[in-house]
Amino acid sequence: MNVLRKILPLTLIFTLAIAAMAWAYVGNARSHIFHTDDCRYVYRMNDSNKVYFDDRDEAINDGYRPCKVCQP
Repeated sequence: MNVLRKILPLTLIFTLAIAAMAWAYVGNARSHIFHTDDCRYVYRMNDSNKVYFDDRDEAINDGYRPCKVCQP
């Protein structure tokens, strides 16, 4: 039981990390600008402001505009 308590949080962290890598675009909920997942501005963004999109059209339909730096 003790081992299970140590393994479950690690499993959750790895699962979330893998899921986050699957997103093509990352939007900022405050600025309503979306970026490619490797844009330098994504790394500066607070995690609480990140919104993930599968494709460009989804971001635009949700009212986000493309970043002028990474030009998604």
